[in-house]
Amino acid sequence: MKYCLQCGMTISAPRCPKCDGLIAQQTDGSTVQFDIAHQGETVREALANLERWLDEARRELPRFVRVIVGTGRIRGEALAWLQDAEFRGDVIRVETAENNRGQIIVQIKP
Repeated sequence: MKYCLQCGMTISAPRCPKCDGLIAQQTDGSTVQFDIAHQGETVREALANLERWLDEARRELPRFVRVIVGTGRIRGEALAWLQDAEFRGDVIRVETAENNRGQIIVQIKP
């Protein structure tokens, strides 16, 4: 069950009936993290996991997703996939972490 971040009311509709807040545009500003590259995944499996985790994150309240991709082939394919998603407008921004090449930071749409 979701709740409105503006007034705290438990809701199941696209708009809060109490304060008229648009629920799909609310975010708590947090960052969630998931690893797609360190359990022996193939590139295909890693990209399928990436898509699944992003879909799950979109249903929650975070603003950012930190994707752990390692430094090998999965990293290159995941970065290309995410940059394409950014170009299509499916995510707001994609950037590699400054201090860790094995991480990609994605700003998701609320």
